[in-house]
Amino acid sequence: MFRSILSCASVAIVGVVFAVWTVPPAPADTPDDDLAAVPVVMVPLPDLARVQAEDEERAALGLAPRFAIPNEVLISPATDGVWKDLDERTRQWRLRITSPGALSLNLGFTAYFMPPGGQLWLYATDGSYALEPYTDFHNADHGELWTAVVLADDILVEVTLPAAVEKELILHLTSINVGYRGFGETQADKAGACNIDVICPVADAWRNEIPAIGVISTGGSLFCTGFMVNNTAQDQTPYFMTAYHCGVTSSNAASLVVYWNFYSPTCGQHGGGSLSQYQSGSTWRAGWSTSDFTLVQLSQMPNPAWGITYAGWDRRDVNATSAVGIHHPNCDEKSISFTDTPTKVTSYLGESVPGDGTHLWVRWETNPNRGVTEPGSSGSPIFDQNHRVLGQLHGGYSACNSSDMRDWYGRFYRSWTGGGTNSTRLSNWLDPGNTGLEFIDTLNPYASGILVTPSTGLEVSGDVGGPFTPASKDYTVRNNGSTPLNYQVTRTQPWLSILNASGTLAGGQSVTVTVALNAQANSLSPGTYTDTIRFINLTDQQGTTTRSVTLRVGVPRKLYEWPLNTNPGWTTQGEWAFGQPTGQGGRWYGRPDPTSGYTGSNVYGVNLNGDYSTTPGGPYYVSTGPVDLASAVQTKLRFRRWLNSDHEPYAYAHVWVSTNGSTWTRIWRNGTATITDSAWSLQEYDISGLADRQPSVWFRWGYEVRSGAWPYSGWNIDDIEVWGVSVAGPSYPPGDMNCDGEVTFADIDLFVEALAGQGAWSHPDCPWLNADINGDGDVTYADIDPFVGLLGGTQ
Repeated sequence: MFRSILSCASVAIVGVVFAVWTVPPAPADTPDDDLAAVPVVMVPLPDLARVQAEDEERAALGLAPRFAIPNEVLISPATDGVWKDLDERTRQWRLRITSPGALSLNLGFTAYFMPPGGQLWLYATDGSYALEPYTDFHNADHGELWTAVVLADDILVEVTLPAAVEKELILHLTSINVGYRGFGETQADKAGACNIDVICPVADAWRNEIPAIGVISTGGSLFCTGFMVNNTAQDQTPYFMTAYHCGVTSSNAASLVVYWNFYSPTCGQHGGGSLSQYQSGSTWRAGWSTSDFTLVQLSQMPNPAWGITYAGWDRRDVNATSAVGIHHPNCDEKSISFTDTPTKVTSYLGESVPGDGTHLWVRWETNPNRGVTEPGSSGSPIFDQNHRVLGQLHGGYSACNSSDMRDWYGRFYRSWTGGGTNSTRLSNWLDPGNTGLEFIDTLNPYASGILVTPSTGLEVSGDVGGPFTPASKDYTVRNNGSTPLNYQVTRTQPWLSILNASGTLAGGQSVTVTVALNAQANSLSPGTYTDTIRFINLTDQQGTTTRSVTLRVGVPRKLYEWPLNTNPGWTTQGEWAFGQPTGQGGRWYGRPDPTSGYTGSNVYGVNLNGDYSTTPGGPYYVSTGPVDLASAVQTKLRFRRWLNSDHEPYAYAHVWVSTNGSTWTRIWRNGTATITDSAWSLQEYDISGLADRQPSVWFRWGYEVRSGAWPYSGWNIDDIEVWGVSVAGPSYPPGDMNCDGEVTFADIDLFVEALAGQGAWSHPDCPWLNADINGDGDVTYADIDPFVGLLGGTQ
């Protein structure tokens, strides 16, 4: 069954009747003799049939589901409850709240200030459940306090404080939230059995990340998953991320409650977790609906005893080769899910790649079962194979009873710049020092293993034969614990060396490990080379991590350029022309032409004075002459584009490459979307698979109009360039037809074939070689004598 939102969250039920009992019957099992004197606020349990119908409507609308119904009240110690003196210096205020049949109760105080020495207690009237007291530690700038749930339908609210500061107390209860599902459910109502508890051994590799994820409540009724997120300063600022659709806004962020380390104590139990680690309050920092993210800053640091970590992330435009989700399905105990299916960049709920590029498509695996997501998992992170967050869960179809296991996560890559403002992007908050770091690892302030810094890899580049820059990088490996441990650092590529690659670290000790290129890098041919450095804690594996190495041999340079300051004399067809565009066209569809080139005045364009003709015809091309790329690799075509075009099948726009002037390969087409450029943009295409080491390469840009096309202003191109890495071919002698380094009898048959016009002038692996021994531009009998001379060693 389709579900558009994965969360567990609320509308208030209005018209609820409240009854205040001044002398209610005391519970039979309580030892409190004064309980009968405590006034009671009674809140009826909501109509569950009606609430279920509303929840189904909310799911159909893509809204977050609920676990509780909020009820508006206006209660304070000045108007309700009962005060008494505990002794001559201590006062106590109490109020009883009941909602028979409720699974849980939680309270929202929209005005909260506790004087020093005061405490606010919430506990089940029968003594079966109690929250830790709220104190002056919980006073926040936003002035609110929203409590954790009490798993009972009858609770006592109690304040004790020094009599001298009673008048300083501010406590305005404005929302009583009645739980009807989620927390407090029986085992039969828990999330599906296909979920995998994070306590299971299969999750051992993720012990560093698991504590970063929490289940959250907003407004006492909306529930989702979220996670603590690291920043480039790694200063433990309590930034917390979740999904935008989970309903956390600047006006209700103070009501956020996070429950930490809520997981099953036994693998496979899917229940029995503790809700005792919680904190309340946050300040909204940023959010953007397009990539479905929200970032808040929690009002307090998590208790160090809880061991909360800060998830690392990768903001690059990348996919995961494998992925892991850590989440709270149906707001129940924490689960983990695995997939070896690579992610894809798409639109939300879309399959087309890259779509609008805002989401990552993820498919969970069912054979064998490796975990899924369910309602309540919204806002949870998706980790890549490097244990870094690539996004947070927006929605999908996954569930234990579903045959469609697809999910979509809002991309960290898009959220980084978001909507372009501080309040719609992550960059200002997660990179406070503007370092430009593209990824960082999970921060575990309480780790007992090794900590490796910095979190970035080594990226090196240089010409063939060197030198390469930077030639090395230093990493600090620290023993976070108090007992000695053994470490080892490994690589796989022979062109790398490691200094201080192994040893023993005493508690708190650090060592500098240097990863450096060695002389073997100088002999590498042009290309991109990679390796993964593993920092291994040999003692207990805690903190074991990796760093990437990327070596680019050969620096790309501009090999050819046509700035179009003058007419290069290219071949044109149809309405293609060289000159200055006039800024016309686009009256009915699309945008007008530019008024000049990207640099200078001139362009090659289609009808420089307006829209292209809609009379069916074409394809029409502007085509370059050939360029020699025989000594180039890693080739790319770059140009500036200003294009307005109808979409296929009415109008076609495309770019082509050829290595013989007659057989062409298309490297781009406009597809089924109209293109309406209003500014120059840089276009770059990797043509290395076609053009590397080719002695003659042509380029052309084309358009075609078919019946039903609408008029647009068409192509404009400027500043065309070919980039690549220049390389020299081996010094093989002319006539070495088989490229073995010498002219021998093995070359005779190949030479004869070339002479007869039946063979190639050059060997396919050696395009710079040919059989034109005398260099007159042709292979004829005049080449025989020089060839025989080479064969006999006389030339």
